[in-house]
Amino acid sequence: MHISRSLVFLSLCMSSVQSAIWQGWSKGRSAGVPPGNTALDDWVEKQEAISLKVILSNINPPGTRRGFFAASLSTSDPDYFYTWTRDAAKVAGVLVHAYDTSRRTDLHDVLIDYVEFQIGTQQTTTLCQCLGEPKFNPDGTGFSGEWGRPQNDGPAVRASTFLLLSQALSQKKYVTNILRPAVYRDLDYIVDNWATPSFDLWEEVLGVHFYTLMVMRRALLQGVAFSRSYEDAIHAANYQGTIGSIEERLESFWSPSRNYILATQDRVRGYEKPSGLDIAIILAANQLSGSIGGSSSSIKDGFFTPDSDKVLATAAALEYSFGTIYPLNQDLPSHLGIAIGRYPEDVYDGHRSSQGNPWFITTSAFTELYYNIILAFKARPTDITVNHINRPFFVKFDSQAVPGKIYVKASDEYNLLLADIAASADRFLATVKYHEQANGSLSEQFNRWTGFQQGARDLTWSHAALISATRARAGRPLA
Repeated sequence: MHISRSLVFLSLCMSSVQSAIWQGWSKGRSAGVPPGNTALDDWVEKQEAISLKVILSNINPPGTRRGFFAASLSTSDPDYFYTWTRDAAKVAGVLVHAYDTSRRTDLHDVLIDYVEFQIGTQQTTTLCQCLGEPKFNPDGTGFSGEWGRPQNDGPAVRASTFLLLSQALSQKKYVTNILRPAVYRDLDYIVDNWATPSFDLWEEVLGVHFYTLMVMRRALLQGVAFSRSYEDAIHAANYQGTIGSIEERLESFWSPSRNYILATQDRVRGYEKPSGLDIAIILAANQLSGSIGGSSSSIKDGFFTPDSDKVLATAAALEYSFGTIYPLNQDLPSHLGIAIGRYPEDVYDGHRSSQGNPWFITTSAFTELYYNIILAFKARPTDITVNHINRPFFVKFDSQAVPGKIYVKASDEYNLLLADIAASADRFLATVKYHEQANGSLSEQFNRWTGFQQGARDLTWSHAALISATRARAGRPLA
C-alpha cells in the first residue's frame, strides 16, 4: 500500500523539485506535513475543536463530583462511566497543553478540579489499598468490584501530568503546597513498587510491563528536576537511583531474535500474548516528546524515543501484523493507512470476547509516532543511517534501504525520506477521519470487517489521542 520512492519521484518529475518544495514549506511548518493536503488540514482544524468539546462534555457530567473525568458517558454495554487514573491523567495532559497555549479560565478551573479529585483518590480507601487502584466511581469512591489491580502506570502518568501542570501554572504557592506533596506521593510509590508485578494498561495481564516501566521512568526524570528546583537533594537522589534500575530492566525487553520490543515479562496470570507485540510500546515512546511553558519537557536522550532504532523496528512489526490480520486493511485505497489495534491476539470487541478491532487511540498513536519521528530526525545534527535493526522501518519507504546506507542530512534523498514518512503519517490520520462519524464522534473501536464504530461511544481518550496526534502534526507534540 505504500507509495514507492520511485513512484513519488516520477510523480514529481525529479527529486530536486520535491526537495525544494519540502525545504521551502518546512521552514513555515516544523512538523513535516507534506504540502498539498489542505482537505486534511481543514478537517484537523474542525476535528480538534469537536474533540476538545467532547472531552469537556465528558468532564463533570451531572450528578458527579467535581473533577470527575468520565472515560465515556456510556453506562451500559459497555459501562465506562468511571474515571480511570491513567485515562484521566492522559486527558488532563492534553488539557494542560491547551491551557498553556490559550490561558482559558475554564480549562484552568477544570484542571484545578482534576487535581482536587485525584488527590482525593490518593487518600481514598480502596480494595488494593494502594495508589495503583485503577478506577473510581463518579462520586470519587473506589470501585469495589472484581478488577485487575494494581495498575501501577496510573500513578506515574498522573505524576507526569501534575508536573506538566506545575510548569503551566503561575501560582507558585499552589504548586508548592498542593501539587508538590501529591507528586511526591506518586513518585515515592513508584520507587517502592516499580519492580512489583502489576496489571498492564489494557487491564488483562499481571506481570512486569515495558509501558509501565517507561512511564515510571519519565515521571521520575521529571521528578528529579522538580525536586532539585526545591533543593530537595534527598528526593532527587532517591528518584535518580531508581531510574538506573528501571533502565537496566527496560533494556531486557528487547528481543534480538524477533527484532522488536516485547510488551511483558514475568507474566503471573492473565491473557497470554504469544507474539509479545503491543501498541503500548508506541504509546510509551510517544510520551517522550513535547514541550510546555516555553521550556522543553521532552526526553531526548535516545532511550526508546520515537526515532530510536528499536522503536522503529517495533513500529514496523506492529504495522505489518495489523496489516495482515484485519480484513479492513486489505486492498486499501491509496489515501488510507493501516488501521491499528492494540495487539494481534486481542479478543475484546468493545462489548465482549470475540475478535479484537482497530482502535482510534492506537491508530492516532501511529500518526503521532510518525510525526514525532520526523521531528526527532530534523533535530538530529547527524545523518540517518540504516542498520540491521531499523531496516524494516526504512525499507517501507525505500526498497534500497540496506544496512550501511546513509541519508545525508538536508540532501534530496534525506528530504524525500521525510516527505514519505509524513505522507504515511497523514494516511494514518486519514484512516481516523474515514471511520469517524459525521458529527466527529470517535468511539473506542471500529469493526475489523466493516469499519463501523463500536465499543464505548465518544471515548474521552480517543479524542485526546486525536488531539495529541494533530499537535505533533503541527510541530507541537504533547507529552
